[in-house]
Parts: sequence; C-alpha cells; structure tokens
Amino acid sequence: MRSIYRANKAQSKTEYLEAFLDDFEVLKLEVRLCVDLKILPIKKQAELVALMDSIGRQITGWRNAGRYRTRTAQPPSFFAYSS
Repeated sequence: MRSIYRANKAQSKTEYLEAFLDDFEVLKLEVRLCVDLKILPIKKQAELVALMDSIGRQITGWRNAGRYRTRTAQPPSFFAYSS
C-alpha cells in the first residue's frame, strides 16, 4: 500500500509500481498457501483472485501508461542538435 501512495506522489511512478507488483505477487502466493494449508476456503480464494486480478490489471496499466509517457516526452532523435 505504501508503494501506491508513493507512486501517486512521485514524478516517476515506475519504481514504486514495480515494488508494489513485487509485493503483490508475494501476496498472491500467500493466498494460495493459505488454501493449501486449509486456512482459507477455495470459494474465498476465488473471490480474492477476481479482486486481485482487477487490481493487478489497474496497476500494470498505470505502470505502462507511465512508461509510454516517459518515452513520448522526449523529442525524437532527429531533433537532436550536435555541434
């Protein structure tokens, strides 16, 4: 959650979104482990997976949009001035 807050405040969001996605993958693994250990019912896992997929798509889209903006913010190389 802290990574999302920091990404929201930062000029360059990619670093923080990547950190969030890493932590998010660990969370997905922990949910699967809870099912394997019979701590969490499969039905609840299915609900969580649907929510987590949605969150993952949103964050990935945000990260990719930031990458696109970074690439398009630079002038094309044929405008480069060399002396």
